[in-house]
Amino acid sequence: MPTIDGIHHVTAFCDDPQENYDFFTDVLGMRFVKRTVRFDVPEKIYHLYYGDETGTPGTIVTYFPMTNMPMDEGLVGKGMMKSVGLTIPDGSVEYWQDRFENHDVEYTTEERFGETAIEFIDPDGLPFELVTGESDIEPWTGSSDVPEEHGVRGMYNVTLHSSDPAGTMDVLDVMGWDRVGEATHPQAGDRIRYTAPDGALHANKVDVLIRPNAPDGVMGVGTYLHVAFGVENEWEQDEVSNTLRENGYITTSRKDRDYFQSRYITEPGGAIFEYATMGPGFEIDQDPEEYGEELKVPAWLDVDVERIEEMLPQLETSR
Repeated sequence: MPTIDGIHHVTAFCDDPQENYDFFTDVLGMRFVKRTVRFDVPEKIYHLYYGDETGTPGTIVTYFPMTNMPMDEGLVGKGMMKSVGLTIPDGSVEYWQDRFENHDVEYTTEERFGETAIEFIDPDGLPFELVTGESDIEPWTGSSDVPEEHGVRGMYNVTLHSSDPAGTMDVLDVMGWDRVGEATHPQAGDRIRYTAPDGALHANKVDVLIRPNAPDGVMGVGTYLHVAFGVENEWEQDEVSNTLRENGYITTSRKDRDYFQSRYITEPGGAIFEYATMGPGFEIDQDPEEYGEELKVPAWLDVDVERIEEMLPQLETSR
Protein backbone atom coordinates (compact mmCIF):
# COMPACT_ATOMS: atom_id res chain seq x y z
CA MET A 1 0.00 0.00 0.00
CA PRO A 2 1.23 3.55 -0.69
CA THR A 3 2.10 5.62 2.35
CA ILE A 4 -0.88 7.28 4.03
CA ASP A 5 0.84 10.48 5.02
CA GLY A 6 -1.18 11.49 8.07
CA ILE A 7 -4.38 13.34 8.88
CA HIS A 8 -5.64 15.52 6.03
CA HIS A 9 -8.69 17.16 7.70
CA VAL A 10 -11.63 16.51 10.00
CA THR A 11 -15.30 17.41 9.53
CA ALA A 12 -17.98 18.04 12.14
CA PHE A 13 -21.52 19.40 12.63
CA CYS A 14 -22.37 22.72 14.31
CA ASP A 15 -25.48 24.88 14.62
CA ASP A 16 -24.88 28.63 14.18
CA PRO A 17 -22.22 29.47 11.55
CA GLN A 18 -21.54 32.90 13.07
CA GLU A 19 -20.84 31.50 16.52
CA ASN A 20 -18.64 28.84 14.95
CA TYR A 21 -16.71 31.41 12.89
CA ASP A 22 -16.19 33.74 15.86
CA PHE A 23 -14.85 30.95 18.06
CA PHE A 24 -12.35 29.55 15.58
CA THR A 25 -11.06 32.86 14.27
CA ASP A 26 -11.26 35.06 17.38
CA VAL A 27 -10.67 32.66 20.28
CA LEU A 28 -8.44 30.04 18.64
CA GLY A 29 -6.90 32.40 16.09
CA MET A 30 -7.21 30.03 13.11
CA ARG A 31 -7.66 31.27 9.55
CA PHE A 32 -11.01 31.16 7.77
CA VAL A 33 -9.81 29.36 4.65
CA LYS A 34 -12.93 28.66 2.62
CA ARG A 35 -16.64 29.38 2.56
CA THR A 36 -18.43 26.92 0.30
CA VAL A 37 -21.51 24.68 0.51
CA ARG A 38 -22.41 21.09 1.18
CA PHE A 39 -22.64 19.94 -2.40
CA ASP A 40 -25.72 17.70 -2.03
CA VAL A 41 -27.82 20.49 -0.43
CA PRO A 42 -26.08 23.73 -1.52
CA GLU A 43 -29.05 26.02 -0.84
CA LYS A 44 -29.27 24.90 2.80
CA ILE A 45 -25.85 24.18 4.30
CA TYR A 46 -22.50 25.95 4.34
CA HIS A 47 -19.22 24.08 4.41
CA LEU A 48 -16.76 26.15 6.43
CA TYR A 49 -13.00 25.49 6.50
CA TYR A 50 -10.45 26.69 9.08
CA GLY A 51 -6.69 26.15 9.02
CA ASP A 52 -3.37 27.84 8.48
CA GLU A 53 -2.54 30.63 6.02
CA THR A 54 -2.75 28.48 2.89
CA GLY A 55 -5.05 25.67 4.01
CA THR A 56 -2.26 23.10 4.26
CA PRO A 57 -3.44 19.47 4.59
CA GLY A 58 -3.06 18.54 8.23
CA THR A 59 -4.35 21.91 9.49
CA ILE A 60 -7.95 21.86 8.28
CA VAL A 61 -11.02 21.64 10.51
CA THR A 62 -14.32 21.84 8.59
CA TYR A 63 -17.93 22.25 9.67
CA PHE A 64 -21.42 21.80 8.31
CA PRO A 65 -23.63 24.38 10.12
CA MET A 66 -27.12 22.86 10.32
CA THR A 67 -29.13 26.05 11.04
CA ASN A 68 -31.26 25.72 7.90
CA MET A 69 -31.74 21.97 8.33
CA PRO A 70 -32.29 21.54 12.07
CA MET A 71 -30.44 18.53 13.43
CA ASP A 72 -30.83 17.18 16.95
CA GLU A 73 -28.00 17.70 19.39
CA GLY A 74 -25.61 14.77 19.18
CA LEU A 75 -23.86 12.79 21.87
CA VAL A 76 -20.13 12.19 21.66
CA GLY A 77 -19.60 8.61 22.71
CA LYS A 78 -18.55 5.14 21.77
CA GLY A 79 -18.56 4.31 18.07
CA MET A 80 -17.32 7.64 16.68
CA MET A 81 -14.52 10.19 16.79
CA LYS A 82 -14.12 11.66 20.25
CA SER A 83 -11.81 14.63 19.79
CA VAL A 84 -9.19 16.43 17.70
CA GLY A 85 -5.87 17.69 19.03
CA LEU A 86 -4.45 21.00 17.77
CA THR A 87 -0.70 21.58 18.14
CA ILE A 88 0.68 24.31 20.40
CA PRO A 89 4.31 24.91 21.50
CA ASP A 90 5.57 23.42 24.76
CA GLY A 91 5.73 26.82 26.47
CA SER A 92 2.17 27.88 25.63
CA VAL A 93 0.08 25.90 28.13
CA GLU A 94 -0.26 28.68 30.70
CA TYR A 95 -1.10 31.23 27.99
CA TRP A 96 -3.98 29.11 26.69
CA GLN A 97 -5.27 28.31 30.16
CA ASP A 98 -5.44 32.04 30.89
CA ARG A 99 -7.01 32.76 27.50
CA PHE A 100 -9.72 30.16 28.00
CA GLU A 101 -10.52 31.58 31.43
CA ASN A 102 -10.79 35.08 29.93
CA HIS A 103 -13.15 33.80 27.21
CA ASP A 104 -15.22 31.61 29.58
CA VAL A 105 -14.12 28.40 27.86
CA GLU A 106 -14.18 25.46 30.26
CA TYR A 107 -11.10 23.25 30.14
CA THR A 108 -9.17 20.50 31.92
CA THR A 109 -5.49 19.64 31.60
CA GLU A 110 -3.98 16.17 31.32
CA GLU A 111 -0.49 14.72 30.89
CA ARG A 112 -0.01 11.70 28.59
CA PHE A 113 2.63 10.34 26.23
CA GLY A 114 5.02 12.99 27.55
CA GLU A 115 2.79 15.82 26.29
CA THR A 116 0.28 18.21 27.86
CA ALA A 117 -3.29 18.22 26.54
CA ILE A 118 -5.72 21.04 27.36
CA GLU A 119 -9.17 19.56 26.80
CA PHE A 120 -12.00 21.98 25.91
CA ILE A 121 -15.22 22.12 23.88
CA ASP A 122 -16.39 24.37 21.06
CA PRO A 123 -19.67 26.36 21.33
CA ASP A 124 -21.69 23.27 20.32
CA GLY A 125 -20.04 20.97 22.85
CA LEU A 126 -17.63 19.29 20.43
CA PRO A 127 -14.45 18.11 22.22
CA PHE A 128 -11.05 19.46 21.19
CA GLU A 129 -7.60 19.50 22.75
CA LEU A 130 -4.59 21.77 22.53
CA VAL A 131 -1.59 19.43 22.64
CA THR A 132 2.04 20.40 23.13
CA GLY A 133 4.25 19.18 20.33
CA GLU A 134 6.53 19.93 17.40
CA SER A 135 5.16 21.23 14.08
CA ASP A 136 6.54 22.77 10.90
CA ILE A 137 3.32 24.76 10.42
CA GLU A 138 3.50 28.52 10.86
CA PRO A 139 0.62 29.92 12.96
CA TRP A 140 -1.88 32.28 11.37
CA THR A 141 -1.73 35.74 12.92
CA GLY A 142 -4.25 37.67 10.85
CA SER A 143 -7.56 37.13 12.63
CA SER A 144 -7.13 37.54 16.40
CA ASP A 145 -4.86 38.77 19.17
CA VAL A 146 -3.22 35.37 19.76
CA PRO A 147 0.56 36.05 19.74
CA GLU A 148 2.53 34.22 17.08
CA GLU A 149 4.64 32.38 19.63
CA HIS A 150 1.51 30.76 21.12
CA GLY A 151 -0.51 30.22 17.93
CA VAL A 152 -2.12 26.96 16.78
CA ARG A 153 0.20 25.03 14.46
CA GLY A 154 -2.13 22.62 12.68
CA MET A 155 -3.57 19.39 13.97
CA TYR A 156 -1.68 16.99 16.23
CA ASN A 157 -3.87 13.90 16.53
CA VAL A 158 -7.39 12.51 16.55
CA THR A 159 -8.95 10.27 19.18
CA LEU A 160 -11.37 7.52 18.16
CA HIS A 161 -13.75 6.21 20.82
CA SER A 162 -14.02 2.77 19.30
CA SER A 163 -16.86 0.32 19.87
CA ASP A 164 -14.55 -2.39 18.47
CA PRO A 165 -10.97 -1.48 19.42
CA ALA A 166 -9.48 -4.61 17.87
CA GLY A 167 -11.30 -3.88 14.60
CA THR A 168 -10.19 -0.24 14.60
CA MET A 169 -6.58 -1.22 15.23
CA ASP A 170 -6.78 -3.81 12.44
CA VAL A 171 -7.68 -1.06 9.94
CA LEU A 172 -4.78 1.07 11.17
CA ASP A 173 -2.50 -1.95 10.79
CA VAL A 174 -3.72 -2.50 7.22
CA MET A 175 -3.05 1.21 6.55
CA GLY A 176 0.56 0.60 7.60
CA TRP A 177 0.44 2.71 10.75
CA ASP A 178 2.55 1.72 13.76
CA ARG A 179 1.41 1.06 17.30
CA VAL A 180 3.78 3.11 19.43
CA GLY A 181 2.36 3.46 22.94
CA GLU A 182 -0.36 3.00 25.53
CA ALA A 183 -1.63 5.30 28.29
CA THR A 184 -4.10 4.54 31.07
CA HIS A 185 -6.25 7.06 32.90
CA PRO A 186 -8.43 5.99 35.87
CA GLN A 187 -11.47 7.90 34.53
CA ALA A 188 -10.69 8.21 30.80
CA GLY A 189 -9.83 4.56 30.04
CA ASP A 190 -7.01 3.05 28.02
CA ARG A 191 -5.57 4.90 25.04
CA ILE A 192 -3.57 3.14 22.31
CA ARG A 193 -1.49 5.41 20.06
CA TYR A 194 -0.71 4.82 16.38
CA THR A 195 1.49 6.95 14.15
CA ALA A 196 1.93 7.18 10.39
CA PRO A 197 5.11 5.58 8.98
CA ASP A 198 7.37 8.45 7.93
CA GLY A 199 4.35 10.43 6.76
CA ALA A 200 4.74 13.79 5.07
CA LEU A 201 2.09 15.42 7.28
CA HIS A 202 2.89 16.58 10.81
CA ALA A 203 -0.62 15.54 11.95
CA ASN A 204 0.22 11.86 12.12
CA LYS A 205 -1.16 10.36 15.32
CA VAL A 206 -4.36 8.42 16.02
CA ASP A 207 -5.37 7.46 19.57
CA VAL A 208 -7.79 4.56 20.01
CA LEU A 209 -9.77 5.09 23.22
CA ILE A 210 -11.01 1.95 24.99
CA ARG A 211 -13.94 2.55 27.36
CA PRO A 212 -16.28 -0.44 26.88
CA ASN A 213 -18.87 0.72 29.43
CA ALA A 214 -19.28 4.23 28.00
CA PRO A 215 -22.55 5.18 26.26
CA ASP A 216 -22.84 4.90 22.51
CA GLY A 217 -22.46 8.09 20.53
CA VAL A 218 -25.35 9.68 18.62
CA MET A 219 -24.61 11.62 15.44
CA GLY A 220 -25.86 15.22 15.53
CA VAL A 221 -24.84 18.81 16.19
CA GLY A 222 -21.70 18.81 18.31
CA THR A 223 -20.25 15.57 16.89
CA TYR A 224 -17.66 14.69 14.27
CA LEU A 225 -18.66 13.29 10.90
CA HIS A 226 -15.31 11.87 9.78
CA VAL A 227 -11.53 12.03 9.81
CA ALA A 228 -9.72 12.24 6.48
CA PHE A 229 -6.28 10.76 5.88
CA GLY A 230 -3.99 12.15 3.19
CA VAL A 231 -2.88 10.26 0.07
CA GLU A 232 -0.73 11.82 -2.62
CA ASN A 233 -2.96 11.45 -5.69
CA GLU A 234 -5.82 9.50 -7.24
CA TRP A 235 -3.60 6.59 -8.29
CA GLU A 236 -2.41 6.09 -4.71
CA GLN A 237 -5.98 6.52 -3.51
CA ASP A 238 -7.05 3.65 -5.77
CA GLU A 239 -4.22 1.49 -4.43
CA VAL A 240 -5.29 2.23 -0.86
CA SER A 241 -8.89 1.36 -1.75
CA ASN A 242 -7.82 -1.92 -3.38
CA THR A 243 -5.76 -2.94 -0.36
CA LEU A 244 -8.62 -2.16 2.03
CA ARG A 245 -11.02 -4.19 -0.11
CA GLU A 246 -8.59 -7.12 -0.23
CA ASN A 247 -8.67 -7.07 3.58
CA GLY A 248 -12.47 -7.16 3.76
CA TYR A 249 -13.34 -3.46 4.00
CA ILE A 250 -15.94 -1.78 1.81
CA THR A 251 -14.80 1.45 0.19
CA THR A 252 -16.95 3.95 -1.66
CA SER A 253 -16.51 5.19 -5.20
CA ARG A 254 -14.48 8.38 -5.67
CA LYS A 255 -16.25 11.61 -4.67
CA ASP A 256 -15.29 14.97 -6.19
CA ARG A 257 -14.87 17.48 -3.36
CA ASP A 258 -13.41 20.11 -5.73
CA TYR A 259 -10.36 20.84 -3.54
CA PHE A 260 -9.53 17.13 -3.23
CA GLN A 261 -10.88 13.72 -4.25
CA SER A 262 -12.28 11.39 -1.60
CA ARG A 263 -13.11 7.76 -0.85
CA TYR A 264 -14.61 6.51 2.41
CA ILE A 265 -14.98 3.49 4.67
CA THR A 266 -16.79 2.97 7.96
CA GLU A 267 -14.28 1.19 10.17
CA PRO A 268 -15.42 -1.61 12.55
CA GLY A 269 -15.25 0.68 15.59
CA GLY A 270 -17.88 3.01 14.06
CA ALA A 271 -15.86 5.99 12.81
CA ILE A 272 -15.92 7.14 9.18
CA PHE A 273 -12.50 7.24 7.55
CA GLU A 274 -11.95 9.34 4.43
CA TYR A 275 -8.93 9.03 2.15
CA ALA A 276 -8.39 12.43 0.53
CA THR A 277 -5.89 13.45 -2.15
CA MET A 278 -3.39 16.18 -1.36
CA GLY A 279 -4.58 18.32 -4.26
CA PRO A 280 -5.60 20.23 -6.20
CA GLY A 281 -5.98 22.43 -3.09
CA PHE A 282 -7.77 25.64 -2.18
CA GLU A 283 -6.03 27.90 -4.71
CA ILE A 284 -8.04 26.53 -7.64
CA ASP A 285 -10.77 29.14 -7.16
CA GLN A 286 -9.18 31.85 -4.96
CA ASP A 287 -5.83 33.46 -4.31
CA PRO A 288 -4.63 32.79 -0.74
CA GLU A 289 -4.84 36.48 0.21
CA GLU A 290 -8.57 36.32 -0.63
CA TYR A 291 -9.45 33.12 1.21
CA GLY A 292 -12.85 33.24 2.88
CA GLU A 293 -13.92 36.57 1.36
CA GLU A 294 -16.77 35.20 -0.77
CA LEU A 295 -18.83 32.08 -1.26
CA LYS A 296 -17.15 29.65 -3.68
CA VAL A 297 -19.12 26.94 -5.45
CA PRO A 298 -17.62 24.49 -7.98
CA ALA A 299 -18.57 25.10 -11.59
CA TRP A 300 -19.73 21.50 -12.01
CA LEU A 301 -22.47 22.07 -9.41
CA ASP A 302 -24.28 24.35 -11.92
CA VAL A 303 -26.21 26.52 -9.44
CA ASP A 304 -27.07 30.22 -9.15
CA VAL A 305 -24.53 31.41 -6.57
CA GLU A 306 -26.35 34.69 -5.81
CA ARG A 307 -29.59 32.81 -5.17
CA ILE A 308 -27.74 30.31 -2.96
CA GLU A 309 -26.24 33.15 -0.91
CA GLU A 310 -29.70 34.61 -0.29
CA MET A 311 -30.94 31.29 1.08
CA LEU A 312 -27.97 30.52 3.34
CA PRO A 313 -27.74 31.85 6.92
CA GLN A 314 -26.09 35.24 7.37
CA LEU A 315 -22.39 35.08 8.12
CA GLU A 316 -20.38 38.22 8.87
CA THR A 317 -16.60 37.92 8.65
CA SER A 318 -13.84 40.37 9.45
CA ARG A 319 -12.86 40.35 5.75
